[in-house]
Amino acid sequence: MPTPHGRRSYRSIRSILETPIMDDHKWGKLPNIDADMIFLDLEDSVAPGSKAAARERVVQALRDRIFDGEKLLLPRVNHIESEWGRDDIAALAAVRPDVVAYPKIRSAACVDTVVNEFRRHGADPDIFAIIETAQSVLEVREIAAHPSVIGLMSGPADISLDAGIELYEPNGELNSIFETTKALTVLAGAAYGLAVTDIAYARDIRDFDEIRRRIESSRRKGFTTMTTFYPPHVDIINEVFSPREAEVAAATALVDTYEKALADGKAAVLSDAGTPILIHEYEKARLVLGR
Repeated sequence: MPTPHGRRSYRSIRSILETPIMDDHKWGKLPNIDADMIFLDLEDSVAPGSKAAARERVVQALRDRIFDGEKLLLPRVNHIESEWGRDDIAALAAVRPDVVAYPKIRSAACVDTVVNEFRRHGADPDIFAIIETAQSVLEVREIAAHPSVIGLMSGPADISLDAGIELYEPNGELNSIFETTKALTVLAGAAYGLAVTDIAYARDIRDFDEIRRRIESSRRKGFTTMTTFYPPHVDIINEVFSPREAEVAAATALVDTYEKALADGKAAVLSDAGTPILIHEYEKARLVLGR
């Protein structure tokens, strides 16, 4: 599905890794981590006293096109109403980023404000909108429809803070209300052909079996992408969000069978196992092959 106004599609991205930009030890390990996109954060992971230095490092990374273009870069600016937001935008605009993550969005009007500020400085990046306020959940359809938005990121932790809701159930599962916030985000993203990323949450991020279970759950719910701040999660994410050989083989056989049926003027056909193949199954199989 094309993105609004022909902007670049990010739906094929599997993994996004957030690494503190001021942590030299972690930063030095990035070239050896197989993440599709690197999240360059100027907001939550940067202390107030380090904002200017972090901004300089992000600008330099974008200017140098680090990683030789093998990894996409996703800088996140501070909210425009913060004391750092407009300086972030002015600095990043000078190096013309392809895409920028924008936090604490409440409505499509917020996207207009940040896009107009970038344009005032001569840049026009795609926007990865972070759905992390109660109002943004209620207005996610309008945000997704904005012509500059190419992706949505679900942020339960900030929604829990903004709405005064507990993040976890007593049994360690995410609060069940986030099933609704995630579903609304996924459906809005699907409606407008956007990338939609979830975050690998668990009380113990080193419990890889639990992390895998939650990542697999996110994929089944329709998320196209997964974000993590813990590098060992990346391989799990890439595996879960990549079609397996058996899936590809089954999708290829289904597409071939259905296309032969179409050539014979049929809109449906039975598989060798006796399962009806309709247009819905055909399109899903094509999506698998597309990934």
